Amino acid sequence: MKTSKIFLMALAMGVFFAVSPCRMLKAQQATPEEGVVTLKSQYDDLQRRTRIYEGFRAIREDMFQEIRKQSLDSLAQAQQNIKSLEDQVKKLNEDNDQLQAQVQEANADRDKAIVERESIYFLGKSLGKTFYNFLVWSIIATLAIICLVLVFMFRGFRQISRKRHDDFHELLEEYETYRKTSRERLEKITIEHFNEIKKLKGL
Repeated sequence: MKTSKIFLMALAMGVFFAVSPCRMLKAQQATPEEGVVTLKSQYDDLQRRTRIYEGFRAIREDMFQEIRKQSLDSLAQAQQNIKSLEDQVKKLNEDNDQLQAQVQEANADRDKAIVERESIYFLGKSLGKTFYNFLVWSIIATLAIICLVLVFMFRGFRQISRKRHDDFHELLEEYETYRKTSRERLEKITIEHFNEIKKLKGL
C-alpha cells in the first residue's frame, strides 16, 4: 500500500514538473493580460497541490522559486508595459500640443486672410471694405455736389457777365450818343459864338 502511494506521488510530481515548463514558456510568451491569467492559474494550481499543516502551507523550494520567478517576470513585464504606456501618453500629449499649436496658427492665418480679404489698403492704411465703400461713395457724392455747385455758380457768373457785358455796351452806346450830341451842341454853340463875334465886329 505504501509503495502504491509513493508511486502515485512520484507520478504526480513527474506530471507536474513536465507541465510546469510548458506553462512557464506560455507565460513568458503571453501578453500582459494572458501572463496575469497564467500566473493566477499557477497560484491556483499551487494552492491545490499544497496542503496546510498547523497553519503553515508547505511548498517545495523548486515550486516556490518558479512561482517567484514568474511573479517577478510578470511584475517586470507590467512595469515595462506601464513605462511604455506612459511614454505613449507623453508622446500623444506632445503631439496634441503640437496639433493645438498648429490649429492656433492655422486659425490665426485664417483670421488674417479673412481680414486681408475684407480689407483694402488706402493711403497706406488698412480699411474695411464697408468703411472703404462708404468713404469712396462719400467722396464721389461730395465731388458730385461740388461739381453741381460749380456748374450753377458758372451759370450764374455767366449770366451776370453777359448782363454786365450788355450793360456795358448799352452804356457805351449811351456814351457815344452823349458824346456825339455834346460835340454837335459844342459845335453849334461855337458857331453861334463865332457868329455873335462877327456881328459884334461888324457893328
